[in-house]
Amino acid sequence: MRGVGAGDIDLATRFAQLFACSEAIAAELAAAALARRCPPGATIVHQGEMSGRVLVLLEGHVRAAMVTLDGRVLQLAEYHPGDIFGGVDPGREQAADCTATLPTHVASFATAEFYALAERHAGVGVVLARTMVRQFSSLSQLVSARLTLSATGRVHAELLRLARAQDGRWIRPLPVLSDLALRVQTARETVSRAVSALERRGIVQRHEDGLEIVAPARLEALIV
Repeated sequence: MRGVGAGDIDLATRFAQLFACSEAIAAELAAAALARRCPPGATIVHQGEMSGRVLVLLEGHVRAAMVTLDGRVLQLAEYHPGDIFGGVDPGREQAADCTATLPTHVASFATAEFYALAERHAGVGVVLARTMVRQFSSLSQLVSARLTLSATGRVHAELLRLARAQDGRWIRPLPVLSDLALRVQTARETVSRAVSALERRGIVQRHEDGLEIVAPARLEALIV
């Protein structure tokens, strides 16, 4: 449905927030967009497909993960509201499946039309550029961690990163061990052992509503 929000999403209002643009520009974006609601577990983009549509995440959370030739699953990225993904480069196959992990709303644009909007409206181009830079930086950090850190070190680094993304000391809600394992590319058992060892040393403490980083400096020192 063109220009109409999925569920209770008002596309024009959401675009005005995400792109910090005027009502007129937001209305122009909404008129060009197709809205879609995705339940948890829905695959929004399929690995290997050729996509001619740019996707803007309006609400929810999306995980990008690829299956390697030897059957391993590698997480490449996570997308949050305001992020742009999908057919940004329509001449290339999609590198990963992009799957909703929460109730998610996305808006899609024909790639050529989205780039035309970005050329006409600086705010749209700035958001696109910032998103691409942020995603490249995250991917570079991910590759660097896999090349330079041990599996346990990657667990420690991810816990610290998640805490810093909130208030520096708490990860809420309590992280799911299998999700952590996918993020850092190790076994769930490795994550479980690493977190349990941190608890025994008093560096982290589990609570019903989250994981508390009791000693952030000590945790950072263990990232090797």
